[in-house]
Amino acid sequence: MSMAVLIEGMEMPKSCGSCKLFGASHAIGLFSPLGWCRVNGKEIFRLSEKADFCPLVEVPEPHGDLIDRDKLRAKEFIHNGDAYAVVMSRDIRNAPTVIRASVEGEA
Repeated sequence: MSMAVLIEGMEMPKSCGSCKLFGASHAIGLFSPLGWCRVNGKEIFRLSEKADFCPLVEVPEPHGDLIDRDKLRAKEFIHNGDAYAVVMSRDIRNAPTVIRASVEGEA
C-alpha cells in the first residue's frame, strides 16, 4: 500500500529546479543540467518547469481537518439498490484525522 507524506511548511515548488527534493547531477566534474527527483528517482531535464511525473500535490490553504471519508462510508447500507448512510455527529467528530487543520479552530 502506498502512503502519502505531508511536509508541513513546504510550499509547492514552481519548478523541479526550485524543489527542495531535487538533486543535481555532475557529469565528468562539470555541472550538468540534468538532475533527479529524490521522491521517485526519475531524471529531470527541464529545471524551469514542473515535471509531468511530479508526485507532489498541493493542499489548499486554509483548510479544516481532512478526514478519511472511507471510514464514514463504512456506515453505508443498500436498500432497493440505493446506498444510504446514517452518519451520526459523533462519527464525524471521531473520524480519523488524516491531516490536521491548517488554522487553529478550523476543525
